[in-house]
Amino acid sequence: MRTNCVVKLGQLRRTDLRPAALILGRAMRDNPMHLQVFAISDPEHRRRALERFFRPVLLGLLLRGLIYGAYRDHALVGICGMARPGSCQPTPLEKLRVVPAVVFGNPLRAALRVLNWTEAWAHRDPAEPHWHLGPVAIEPSLQRQGIGSALLTAFCAQRDADGAVAYLETDRQSNVHFYQKFGFAVVAEANVMGVLNWFMSRPGGHPRKA
Repeated sequence: MRTNCVVKLGQLRRTDLRPAALILGRAMRDNPMHLQVFAISDPEHRRRALERFFRPVLLGLLLRGLIYGAYRDHALVGICGMARPGSCQPTPLEKLRVVPAVVFGNPLRAALRVLNWTEAWAHRDPAEPHWHLGPVAIEPSLQRQGIGSALLTAFCAQRDADGAVAYLETDRQSNVHFYQKFGFAVVAEANVMGVLNWFMSRPGGHPRKA
């Protein structure tokens, strides 16, 4: 996959978990669910809260699945996480590790809202075996340069090779259009804590749309 800036794709190194959390904090700072769940009006404060939240989340995902990294000049500029079939949901230990990151420095009710949000998503998780895609994020200053497309192309190529179903959730309509280009289709919509969410699935071996 050609991009407008030269990147190399590879599995995320454990030493890159912190840079990955920093990218997620910057890229997802203004996502509707994060605005609603963390209820932090100051953008910089919200960015830091998301960085703290994603550090243990990424560590757990690295144990339950894979995280692709997009590197430019050896620096991480994008990530694409995926949980293996049967391992989509975090373990009880992972959930415990996330608690301090949610409680520290955030509004008192943030932890309860995070629980309600993640449970609402988990409740809709398909029963059939599937790869669970996400989080996916690109450094904001490098978005719309083909890096996300390169990551999704690599992900979909593997799913086509193993014939596996893929599934994801998103709270941004622009993301819906992006994922549709790679064969994902909306299977449900739902209002989660006042925010419209889309749930998308991609059958195994699905060819990418032209």
